[in-house]
Amino acid sequence: MTDANTWLIRIHTAPYISPRAALGLDATLSCGAFGQAVKLVLEGPAIELLKPLTAAPEGGRNLHKMIASLPLYDVDRVYLLSEDLTTIPDTTFDELQITLVNSGELANLITSSRHVLSF
Repeated sequence: MTDANTWLIRIHTAPYISPRAALGLDATLSCGAFGQAVKLVLEGPAIELLKPLTAAPEGGRNLHKMIASLPLYDVDRVYLLSEDLTTIPDTTFDELQITLVNSGELANLITSSRHVLSF
């Protein structure tokens, strides 16, 4: 059974190529800021969001820093679709857990969420 205020946000586009990954992070932060239960799933090229940047693109935001700030918005876990990984990203976040899920587990996350957004 789904709760009325559960959100699953799937980001599957590469960061910095288009604004879609940034919009997905904005949606995640907004849900958390308004007390909604939110789950974030990174798929395919979006897994690059976990890698730190030396500098943000000109005129752009550092999306890795946005990922690192998720615990401030009550989002303490990021799910990675394991089928999209060739290697596990070498990242460390103080209060953010990285959890691998397969396609069956992703399907369970989707069915247990009231709202699903895909970017």
